[in-house]
Amino acid sequence: MREFFNAHPTLRTITFVAIILVVTVVLAKALDRLLNKLGNHLDRQERKIASKVSQKMLSKLLIALVYILGVITAINQIPSLNGTLTTVLAGSGIFAVVVGFAAQESFGNLVSGFFLSIFKPFDVGDMIRIDAQNVAGFVEDITLRHTVIRTAADTRQVIPNSLMGSAIVENVNFVSGAPTLIPIEVDVAYDTDLDLAQRVMREAITSHPLYIGDGNPRVLVTGFGASGVSLKGYLPIRDARSYHTAGSDARVLVKKAFDREGITIPYQTITIANQTEEESIRIITEKRN
Repeated sequence: MREFFNAHPTLRTITFVAIILVVTVVLAKALDRLLNKLGNHLDRQERKIASKVSQKMLSKLLIALVYILGVITAINQIPSLNGTLTTVLAGSGIFAVVVGFAAQESFGNLVSGFFLSIFKPFDVGDMIRIDAQNVAGFVEDITLRHTVIRTAADTRQVIPNSLMGSAIVENVNFVSGAPTLIPIEVDVAYDTDLDLAQRVMREAITSHPLYIGDGNPRVLVTGFGASGVSLKGYLPIRDARSYHTAGSDARVLVKKAFDREGITIPYQTITIANQTEEESIRIITEKRN
């Protein structure tokens, strides 16, 4: 075999390069599986050496390092390219400046991703809102370049880390262990007994199967609208991923409880009337209680 490769140096180079690349891919995939198993094992034991963001970032950095080292090793096996990398790095100052200028946005995303992993303004699984981008949802993944947010419509918003690092982010789960509060808002007619309405709304919220409060949630009077008095309560839950479904179920419970107690939710109706062909169309707005 050695004599054959000595007689065919080009074939030997191609074989060595192919072997190195294959070994690189195998090592990278094995490292990825190992890190995932380690992260799952620590989660089951409720032991975290870092946040989910840091774990994902560290995993991606290590895998990228394996690929980079594998490609460099493969290039050095080619005689005509042996040492080329060192020469390029030593004598390509102008090229490096041009590339750096062109890739400054990507580099900014990498730096922002690194700072996100250190300061942890949000973690994977947190519910966040970014008013400047009009985006709200759950953090599904954080890569070296971007953050993936799953919205209420079950779509994915991919936002560069540079924007995530500079934007004002509302994080529902920022305090570790704090429950996620879901606002439940409703209007009642002005002639409603507010004490009764608040009590019924509290009972409806506490009857939700995901409710984790102390049994006496606050229901506040938040304003006086054109048709009624505005009430607002909060449903505390443990898992932010149930935010939208739990909120929907809670509003259904409140509506049914109000119907049982005869509490009216006011609304406006618009009636379009045209009695004769000669008369113009009249729009009549009525307030219904």
